[in-house]
Amino acid sequence: MSIPEYYGSGCYPMGPGYYGSASQPWRSGASSGPPREIGGRPIWQTAQQSLPRPSKLDKPLRAISVGPSMLRGGAEQWLAYLTRFLDPRRLQVVRAVVTVPEYVDPALVAELPIPIEIGQAEAIRRAAQECDVLLCWGLAVDELLGDCRAKLCVYVAHGDGDWTRDLLARSSRSIDHVVAVSKRVQQRVCNGYPTSVIHNGVDSSRLGRTSPRKVIREAHGFRDDDFVLGYLGRFSGEKQVDLIIRAVAQLPPNFKAMFVGWGFDREMLVNLAEKLIPGRYAFTAADSYLGDYYSAMDAFCLVSNQEGFALALLEAMMCGRPVVATAVGAVPEIIEDRVNGVVVAQDPRSIADAAQLLQRHPAWARGLAAEAKSFAEEHGHAVQMARQYEDLLESLWLERNSSAA
Repeated sequence: MSIPEYYGSGCYPMGPGYYGSASQPWRSGASSGPPREIGGRPIWQTAQQSLPRPSKLDKPLRAISVGPSMLRGGAEQWLAYLTRFLDPRRLQVVRAVVTVPEYVDPALVAELPIPIEIGQAEAIRRAAQECDVLLCWGLAVDELLGDCRAKLCVYVAHGDGDWTRDLLARSSRSIDHVVAVSKRVQQRVCNGYPTSVIHNGVDSSRLGRTSPRKVIREAHGFRDDDFVLGYLGRFSGEKQVDLIIRAVAQLPPNFKAMFVGWGFDREMLVNLAEKLIPGRYAFTAADSYLGDYYSAMDAFCLVSNQEGFALALLEAMMCGRPVVATAVGAVPEIIEDRVNGVVVAQDPRSIADAAQLLQRHPAWARGLAAEAKSFAEEHGHAVQMARQYEDLLESLWLERNSSAA
């Protein structure tokens, strides 16, 4: 048997190809745990519900995450937040298996509190035998596991599009339960599967700041009287970042754009911005002190055509930025139009109209931002998400073992 290739936090080798730390949602049915929704709307966890709770088990559950990549995308950041805030007395993610070596960011790996293994079917089958819970996302699990069965296999559905639906269909023999990161994901891709909704949360420590807003804006070429539409995240087709550029092109010269992120579409977007809004945009990248960049924006834009639960949306809300968003993923569960954000159509004119509305009514824009921040502070912290995963996986484990007995 070949030696597994691992990468992990820290810098002390623990064997050939191994680096890092050695350690460190309920099934549908009336008795499966507390209700997740009232009147068709999900119950959001509150700050009071983030306190640690005693375990019903005599030892913590050991989980292994399995996914295609370890880049700075939303799913990977979800895993980073989850592992950081889990109560190790109840649930421990002991490692992550990544199937595509080219999709591993060593800098992100160094930040994780768990080791990373690069492997394919053999690694995933070994993981299924070694853990209590196989926590999967972004893969067709059936063909990787074959005849091997995990003690408990939970699939986390991070998207509301055909890609996620297809992967679930190709995992149906192996999975016991699905976690949808929003109600929309549950409704669009999880039909036919026992599913619980657990909303994502963010680690607000990433939102620290190093400089005043004015300094950050000046460093990126923006003046005090500019109105800056911002985006932070991956540059890829479904994010429709080009719509922001096209919206700014329809607005007066003092409307500008700031793009913070990475991705295969970056060069295309830079070329489009140079063509349509020369001298009115800035592209940059960041993975820490994100508050610097959110503070430099006058409005944050999320104009995707599909989403699961965009972490950047919660981050912008926590930073007190007015939000302009399309009604995708968790947006309808978070944003109430013209109360704590502005919901727009997937076209540049709609985005431009929203930007002008915010620019012309600054007091109203501050009110939207205050409402958004209040919501995010109450419901959007990763520790609340972690408590829900602990509750769910413990409940599923107890139910599975009770049925077996």
